[in-house]
Amino acid sequence: MIDSYRKEREAKMKVEKSFDAWLEYNNRYIRTYGGILGDKFKSKILDLGCGTDDFSKACLAAGIEAEGIDFDRCNLESEKLPYADESFNVVTMNAVFEHIKTPDSIMKETNRVLKKGGVVIIRTPNWQMDFKNFFNDPTHVKPYTPSGLSATLQMYGFKTIFLEPGLICKSKLYWKLPKSIKWKVASMIKGGTKSILAMGEKL
Repeated sequence: MIDSYRKEREAKMKVEKSFDAWLEYNNRYIRTYGGILGDKFKSKILDLGCGTDDFSKACLAAGIEAEGIDFDRCNLESEKLPYADESFNVVTMNAVFEHIKTPDSIMKETNRVLKKGGVVIIRTPNWQMDFKNFFNDPTHVKPYTPSGLSATLQMYGFKTIFLEPGLICKSKLYWKLPKSIKWKVASMIKGGTKSILAMGEKL
């Protein structure tokens, strides 16, 4: 039932936006991630929970080696990823983590396929700011707060190197705002967000 819902939602999203529109949408994330990580992001990337694979297609179009995998090829919550140890420099989970009931397998597998010093990027709703809407999506099963997500990264052998509101293509001046107001501002500005963008480096 859930798989059917996901497929219907993805098909609807394809109708709502053209390929070029999705390409530009994902290019904004690529520019944001690259602006934070620098050359480290211009390397072999694995996109977990890739859906219709738009993110990795956008990476390839930008000259970045990337591929995606979703539940139709591997149960990300319980199965071993079909990749050798230390195969990737970056693993991304864009709006995926909240759909995973138990993160144990996916985080251990992410650690396994990442090279030492590689980075996992997780973008997920911030429960503290979006709790009223979180379960409006019936496939959402596990919410996170910024501190909870950071603790999860640490639990699975990652050092948190970036933990901020999930904004894209914003000025570096924004990131220098005091944390006490940064999250509130993020939810109020045009093109704002109530999500978390976290990056963890494999130790």
